Amino acid sequence: MHHAIEYQHFSTSTLQVGPRKRSPMGQLLRVTQGAALLKLGAHELLLTPGSHFWLCADALAAFTPLADCQHDLLACSVRVPQPAQAGWLQASPLMDALLDSLAAWSRPRDWQGPYGQRLQVVGDELHGCTISSLGDQALQDAWQALARAQPDSVAAWQTLLGTRGLEGPDARVLQDQWQLLQGIRLLRSGSTPSQVVSRLGYRDESALAEAHLQWLGAPLSPQPSATR
Repeated sequence: MHHAIEYQHFSTSTLQVGPRKRSPMGQLLRVTQGAALLKLGAHELLLTPGSHFWLCADALAAFTPLADCQHDLLACSVRVPQPAQAGWLQASPLMDALLDSLAAWSRPRDWQGPYGQRLQVVGDELHGCTISSLGDQALQDAWQALARAQPDSVAAWQTLLGTRGLEGPDARVLQDQWQLLQGIRLLRSGSTPSQVVSRLGYRDESALAEAHLQWLGAPLSPQPSATR
């Protein structure tokens, strides 16, 4: 990276299946619209608007923004004082205001000017933020129930959206993208489309291909034949 702290804002119209990898930098993930999934260890966490999650350097994780997600990524060199553990970050009002201003930034991104000064203040704020291993547990429990298709989980999820004041994601939208995400991971690990259909409950391979086109915006690529 060119500077000790770097910032990027992303807006994705389709599901973006993130690879599982380690980063040599600390990373702050902030969702501002829509939702994203973060696979960290054995956990698949759901990030909704207002969520801040800190990934310490070398944490093994996969970040997957869902369709119509907007999020920020703040990458910090290990030279910058930063939290030593991964977890939900309690952002200060100043940090959120600065990140909002960076997301809308249209002037030159000069490290020696106002842009760089704001990044340095964000870094100062980051060092003092509280990190927790527990986020909104009720939301995570409702999401896990939905992911496992437990009875009444759809109604419970929609109710939770209302109590949290969230506009989405709708239960069906979330379930459909979660199902496809699992399918993509299986395909990448060597499973055939027919095996994915059987394991995940798709109607047939055409239904899998339709879901791929709908959520990823691209046709399902032909899979290589299994080696005999």
